[in-house]
Amino acid sequence: MAEKDAMSIINSHIKDGSFSQIYLLGGNEKYLLSQYKDNLINALVDTSDTMNYVVYKGENAKANPIVDFAMTMPFFADRRVVLVEDSDFFKKGDEDIEKLFEELPETTTIVFCETNIDKRCKLYKAVSKIGTVAIFETPDEKTLLVWLKSLFKKDNIQIDDGAVYRLLEGVGMDMNTLYNEAEKLKSYCLEKGTVTIEDVEVLSINQIEGKIFDMMDALSRRDKKATIDLYSDLLMLREPAMRLLYLITRQYNILLKTKVAIEGNKDYSQIASAVKVPPFTVKKYVAQCQGYTRSQLLDRVNWCQEADTSIKTGAMKDNMAVEMLIIKLLQK
Repeated sequence: MAEKDAMSIINSHIKDGSFSQIYLLGGNEKYLLSQYKDNLINALVDTSDTMNYVVYKGENAKANPIVDFAMTMPFFADRRVVLVEDSDFFKKGDEDIEKLFEELPETTTIVFCETNIDKRCKLYKAVSKIGTVAIFETPDEKTLLVWLKSLFKKDNIQIDDGAVYRLLEGVGMDMNTLYNEAEKLKSYCLEKGTVTIEDVEVLSINQIEGKIFDMMDALSRRDKKATIDLYSDLLMLREPAMRLLYLITRQYNILLKTKVAIEGNKDYSQIASAVKVPPFTVKKYVAQCQGYTRSQLLDRVNWCQEADTSIKTGAMKDNMAVEMLIIKLLQK
């Protein structure tokens, strides 16, 4: 079930008051998952009513107490609600929970909020048939743009599309992280009432990765001065050499995969899916790839691995290995 379907289904149930008896909430977008879990629970029950609402989480999510609570009639209320989080029932399965699904009283609602879900599991198939499965996935960049702009609009702060995309580029697409960064930017820019690309770059939590990307761009152009200047900036930020090596290696691996995808005549959306990068960054990766042949990119990935080995075996100090690698990477 797609992210938009998940949101619309939960919203519909809350609006109409026509709830399922069993819910399974999951997906990789933890911000949406948390928001809609809370909305659903608050619509179902007064969370301060400990006689009719209980939470079982992680190691405490055992079948016996869940079954006992779920099978008991509500105490001066319309329903009993059980919230079960990270139980692994939908990965490992559980016969007692399977039986509970078959015997669940109409006055009980169970909400499972799970990280590990195996769609082959009997419990998953059961909820799909008799309850509601809602999987929250990360929205695309256009949806995130609208959402982020709405966060700033609430405080009468203007942010243009360029600044939003720079934030996405520097921070990534995790909504929890984006929300926290938006809050920082709102506090920083509240007085002037606008957010610029420069503001984003000043406050971005991933200044390091942004500079690495810029350095990779300089490397693809064989721009020695820009590369050295950016490397010096990274040193001033006191970023450990091994972390820099990891990021450089990761970028070259992305470029190699992008090159392979381009040669396979894949379009931008297919490249984003194959390489597992945000769609709005694909154009930049494609541009960087133009500075290399496939063989050159493979060489550079190997050079990065060799630098890593030389550090880990003690053959070379980490700072020296990274500096020697950068000099090598600047070769035509």
